[in-house]
Amino acid sequence: MSGLLSSKLLIILLSLGLAACVDLEDDDDENPINSEGETVDDTSLALNGFWDGGLDQTDTLRVLIYNGDFYGLDGDKGFFGTVASPQDEEVDFTLTSYPFAHEDTGNNEFVADGLATSYTINGLLATTSTIVGEFTANATEFGSITLVNDTTYANNSSLTSLVGKWTTTDLEMNITSRGNFLGFNTSETQNCSFEGEFNIINSSNSLLSITIDRRNCEDFNGETTGFAAINGEGELEIYSRNGSSLLFMKFSPPAATGGTETPAEGEEETPTDGEAEAPAE
Repeated sequence: MSGLLSSKLLIILLSLGLAACVDLEDDDDENPINSEGETVDDTSLALNGFWDGGLDQTDTLRVLIYNGDFYGLDGDKGFFGTVASPQDEEVDFTLTSYPFAHEDTGNNEFVADGLATSYTINGLLATTSTIVGEFTANATEFGSITLVNDTTYANNSSLTSLVGKWTTTDLEMNITSRGNFLGFNTSETQNCSFEGEFNIINSSNSLLSITIDRRNCEDFNGETTGFAAINGEGELEIYSRNGSSLLFMKFSPPAATGGTETPAEGEEETPTDGEAEAPAE
């Protein structure tokens, strides 16, 4: 009898263990949750990446879509919201736009905040890399939208690719090989500084996560999280959000190192090892 009980107990334990394994596998396969606490559908998840386009045939809109959330920078405003696909090839955006509270074109630094405008966009996934649609703003303004994927999301990412001093006209940000950074405004009229770290999300994609703590800066301060990536032009883009306040920054890459300098006028260039001097004429 005791042998029979032992066998039944073993079967029960094995069944429980198998169920636990199945649950763990199911958890791993679950789609992520967007900023509204909703599960992201497969079509929306496939939109992860960077998009260019515009409202009403403009070409000023830059967009990051990641795990069902939408960050957008336009000519005079910023956007944040969510994306969902209620049926095949249909892509709907629920967005809020904010006007620029701080606009520094020379330093590619923009903060959007203030009076909110609600946008409802009904889009069609015309191809895997093109979205076309129509929008309504505050239920009164109507127009069209076009977005084209720039394909850079498929690029690899690494912390070593960030190493160096990234700059704008007056901003500089020094990044270490571990992704830690410190930046500040070099102009005499500003005391803005910012520090934090970058982290790899998936090395097979260009997007990284960022924690940034800004102090004494225009309209956007405190510690926030966001995203960053090196774009197709080699620039470093940063997107972050603090409540209704949106931060967008873009930096030029570090100056190339190891290049050959042209000697000053009147100076002779010293040949490197193994290189013969040019014969005198």
